[in-house]
Amino acid sequence: MTGDGRAGAAGPPGPGPLPEDGAPRSEAEYDITELIGGAKEWASVIYAPGGNINNGSVYGGQGVRNDSGPEGRQWESRVREGPIPDMEREAAAHGFARPDWFEAALARLKQGPLFLAGRPGTGRRTAALNLLRESCGADAPLRALDGVTELDRWKPTDASARGYLIDGLFPSRPLSPVMLRNVRELLKNARAYMVIVLPDDTALLHRLERDLHISPTVCSPPSPSLVFGSRFEAVVPDRWERDRLLSALAGRHDLGELLMPELVPAEVVELVTALVEADGDPEALGDLGLRLSYRAEREVPELIKSLCDEPESLAFLLAVSVYEGLDQQIVRNEADRLTKLAGDRLTAVLPGTDTDGATKPDRPNPRFVFRHSLTELLHAVRAIRQDREIRAEGAYSRSVEAVAFIRHRQAEAVLRHVWREYGQLSELLVEWLRDVPRSGGLAGPAGRAMGRVAGWGGGHNALVHLRELARSDRATSRLVVANALGVAAEDPVLVAEIRYQLHRWSTATDFRLRTTVAHACGEEFGLARPDLALRLLQSLFRAAQVQKEEEYQVKVAVEAALLRLFQAGNEAKVFDLLRKWLDDEGYGQEQVLSLFSRMLWSPQWFMRNLALWTPEARVLVDLTGRALNTESSFETTCGTLLRWAESGQWDDEQFRAVENLFAAMARSMRSGEFRLFVEMDQAGANGWPGLVTARDALHRWRTGVHREAA
Repeated sequence: MTGDGRAGAAGPPGPGPLPEDGAPRSEAEYDITELIGGAKEWASVIYAPGGNINNGSVYGGQGVRNDSGPEGRQWESRVREGPIPDMEREAAAHGFARPDWFEAALARLKQGPLFLAGRPGTGRRTAALNLLRESCGADAPLRALDGVTELDRWKPTDASARGYLIDGLFPSRPLSPVMLRNVRELLKNARAYMVIVLPDDTALLHRLERDLHISPTVCSPPSPSLVFGSRFEAVVPDRWERDRLLSALAGRHDLGELLMPELVPAEVVELVTALVEADGDPEALGDLGLRLSYRAEREVPELIKSLCDEPESLAFLLAVSVYEGLDQQIVRNEADRLTKLAGDRLTAVLPGTDTDGATKPDRPNPRFVFRHSLTELLHAVRAIRQDREIRAEGAYSRSVEAVAFIRHRQAEAVLRHVWREYGQLSELLVEWLRDVPRSGGLAGPAGRAMGRVAGWGGGHNALVHLRELARSDRATSRLVVANALGVAAEDPVLVAEIRYQLHRWSTATDFRLRTTVAHACGEEFGLARPDLALRLLQSLFRAAQVQKEEEYQVKVAVEAALLRLFQAGNEAKVFDLLRKWLDDEGYGQEQVLSLFSRMLWSPQWFMRNLALWTPEARVLVDLTGRALNTESSFETTCGTLLRWAESGQWDDEQFRAVENLFAAMARSMRSGEFRLFVEMDQAGANGWPGLVTARDALHRWRTGVHREAA
């Protein structure tokens, strides 16, 4: 407690400063608040269909997903294994334009699994979710299955699920007619539907037609004008307001010319987003044709060629491609580091001269550094420095001037081109990214870049750079691997190998590999596969009960991953796992209670159960009491409960939840509850829920009516 009797902050302060010479090769491990992003007791979620948050690059079909924000990834990831959240289903339906083949696909879906094929950006997943929504009902539960699901052994495990979505089919495990017939029978008995999303792979589609005698539905997107009209009307329902926003195009652009026939829905969404953001101001809209992403791919080779003789510009181009959306100073520092690391690998030759000034043959210059101003570098790689904004990252707020490409998706196009076309440069990129500094939130962007190149490389060596990095002595390097695995697992060819490697690493003697597995469970890979992540974490946590320093780091990573899974919508599963651990003597009870006390920082699920007084609420009261009566977890638990009470003044559900919790704890009244009530009596103000209960319990205690429970 603080000197005035109030509870101290539940979360410890953020990380301390780094040495002036940068991150060392071997660095201190992360604590739990660093891994979960600081003391975010009251993390907020913004749901903005059609919105553009922090000007990131746009991905997906007729929906929008911005990936290049300061946090590096969305709060809500696309679920690839487990229940599909209502938010994702509603976002898919928002402004969806039905293509011509949609009705025919609905009819085929009723006959059994529907195979939906198409190239990226055509809206395959969006269309699949809408097909299931139409067939099963708007509110029917849907479930995602990973691409490695063995359909010959698959059975519906969730009786409530009415629709299943599979992202990809694993190539080495082809479907047979018997297998397909069995799946149809299972779906019929479960009164459910299934859509299998496939890449636009000619060999795969031919094999399905030859072996199964089926013709997959090709996801041809609607015309750009139809997508634009549907999306624009959904985002801006008022016709007069739409006319006002379109007025920004007058004299600069023709809408018909912008809606080129080759545009896919994701690119049309960019146009809608840009019009809404400009708010009718032609100056804010700028050169819209220059900003749209469809031109990025075709212009990257020319861009690379133009920078071959400018090593700093080329290094800056690669730095922005990896770290787009971060502060300009961070991007500049990383570009400088790449230039120094590259030596002569970014410059072919330099003119040679001797001491007398006589000309000699060209010679390599490994120490050459040719510095440009930031304005020149931005102009050279066609990027901009955005307006200064305040961002809350971790425990502190910062002023940031982000660097971003003018054109959407240019970062990905640059990296893909250089990785495929320049073999020696790919080695340099891996060497550069695996040594990212600890500060600045660089592990996420670097990991996503390394995950993407795993898919571009292919072959037996697709994951070799990640396997080596997982054994690094640098804690940041293991976080890079965890982020990379989530991106690489989007490729159905790689996901089986990633699962295999994680299972192997989870039982390895090397604590660094097991720490990497725990980190991966709390990043994109685990958040999209919560059941698998929880199984891996349980195995890791049990094996890490030995009292060794390195095992402590595994436990910290496990705790952080569990908190991330809890905050991502898996509250009931994580809570049930913690309850089992507390009933098992094989787990450290104090550590589990300390983890539970940190889970209280995300109160929405707890509040809902306590307000309705569900069966989980009774267990919650018991665990809260145990945490209060354990010295190591008392401070965090007490401070969080006092904040619950303070904020409960203005929320009816939270008011009922705190009242119910304090009333139940008053019947126990052990030393932990007594200390909480004393703090409540001193810190509380009129109108706080639970205050009357706490003061009444203290009065009965002091008058001898109530004694400490056994």
